[in-house]
Amino acid sequence: MFYTAAEREKMCNFYKKRGLAIPKSGMVSSAAPLSLKKQKKDSTPQCVLSIPPELDVSLLLDFVGAEEGVNSYKPLERPYVCVSGDATIRHVELFIRKKMELSPACQVDVVCGDHLLDQYQSLKDVQNSVGAEALQDGLLVLHFGLVLSCLS
Repeated sequence: MFYTAAEREKMCNFYKKRGLAIPKSGMVSSAAPLSLKKQKKDSTPQCVLSIPPELDVSLLLDFVGAEEGVNSYKPLERPYVCVSGDATIRHVELFIRKKMELSPACQVDVVCGDHLLDQYQSLKDVQNSVGAEALQDGLLVLHFGLVLSCLS
């Protein structure tokens, strides 16, 4: 991905304002678009934007089962996810809902350690409040189950 001069400047200002190191991937020389023209048309540029390591959280999403009556769902193919620590439990629920193709009548309950998590908790808050018992090999372990919604 190539950035215009204005985009590079905005990105640099964003990181400087927050006291973060500017990722090397964000700095693209002005000669880069010329090299792109020389590349083959079928080559696909790789995404170079990444979450700074001090802001990310690696998750292990552990499916513990579904309540009787919850019948149609796909298995979660990739239980390992790396996301921003600012993401909330609601974001995790939405991710699970989309990947497992859940019906609106199904509710996703997320637990970490012995704590049922609130939708508005950020992942960094969960990691800090639950502590080392929530970590397994450096991953924040979130257990989730599917239950029928009270609203249906």
